[in-house]
Amino acid sequence: MALSTEQLKAIEVTERIASILSLLGTSYIIVTFITAPAFRKPINRLVFYASWGNIICNVATLISRSGIDAGIGSALCQFQGFLIQVFMPADALWTLAMACNVYLTFFHKFNACQLRRLEWKYFVACYGLPMIPAITYLCIDNSSRGKIYGPATLWCWISIEWDFLRVAVFYGPVWLVIVVTFTIYARAGKEIFKKRQQLRNVSQTPPFTVIENPFISCKTTEVHISNEPAGLVRNDSQTSLCDDHGNRMQGYNPYTVTVEIGSGSSETTPPRTSGSRRAFHGSNAANEANSAAWGYTKCAMLFFISLIVTWVPSTVNRVYSLVHPEEVNFPLNYASGLVLPLQGFWNAFVYIITSLPASKALYRSLRHRQRPPFVPRNSSIGTTQSILPGRGSNVFMNSMGRLAKN
Repeated sequence: MALSTEQLKAIEVTERIASILSLLGTSYIIVTFITAPAFRKPINRLVFYASWGNIICNVATLISRSGIDAGIGSALCQFQGFLIQVFMPADALWTLAMACNVYLTFFHKFNACQLRRLEWKYFVACYGLPMIPAITYLCIDNSSRGKIYGPATLWCWISIEWDFLRVAVFYGPVWLVIVVTFTIYARAGKEIFKKRQQLRNVSQTPPFTVIENPFISCKTTEVHISNEPAGLVRNDSQTSLCDDHGNRMQGYNPYTVTVEIGSGSSETTPPRTSGSRRAFHGSNAANEANSAAWGYTKCAMLFFISLIVTWVPSTVNRVYSLVHPEEVNFPLNYASGLVLPLQGFWNAFVYIITSLPASKALYRSLRHRQRPPFVPRNSSIGTTQSILPGRGSNVFMNSMGRLAKN
């Protein structure tokens, strides 16, 4: 049973409204990424690249049913079908690329430079692989079935005569990508919660390895904490504690603490109280670990939920059309027309959440008509810092803090 004119009009209006929302979201991503360095995290670079595909895909969804009205043999219909076939599944592939970055960061200790060298490969894979069938479809014109690109209720895409290709070459690969993405996030989540236990025992089992939140940074920091006796001056009768001028010191804690981050050597300065510092470090390490674990979980869940929301309604609709080829289900088609154009909107939502401090700073700067804040690149990794008297937790907490920022 065909859809009524009112139902088709409702679908068309919904597609265009959703496309405009998506274009607004991708515009926010592109503008902030280009103008504000605080947004240029490793994972946001891939969202930035995906946004260009979202824009092109939204050009096709804005055309909506106008391609169908122009006719199956029209350039508009074939152009619309080509864009949808290339750039709609590319968004799922970019999500897989983000998951690959997480995997390489956690399990192969890739840093930001190594990840950046992979970006051209991601670009070729995410946009090149879908282009192979898309170009092939343009060249096929079967005498019995006609062209592959044709009316598909929502827009010009794979026509009903070639319906099996929708599942075999579009939805099937997309769901394979979703499963692989979820598997990577699940394994990385298990790893980060294992590391959380190491962080909670930081004051008991040094040295330990901190794997930083891949949504914030892509480096592994080696932290070594060691205790050693302070300078002792020995004479013939006794051992006494002395300051730099050789004066004997009474009631002074005869231990120093050395913190090494990365490579190099550090200066040592006596802390105030070794026992209290251990307890302080342990409790704060646990807090920072919990924050980092929650930050990772939040990002992974958002990416996965956005994939599910985008692809479940449209997949159910396509399976329904395979089982009931003579029927057209309006609620399923309407839901598909709503969620598929919103890929850019969902990417912008996750982008804002993963860059929440930068987003808040940008909002404050716009509110006060100031320039967006410039966040200098952190260069502390690979250097050695020392604990100063009265500020014994600063170096340690700075190292842990990079895990918890989100």
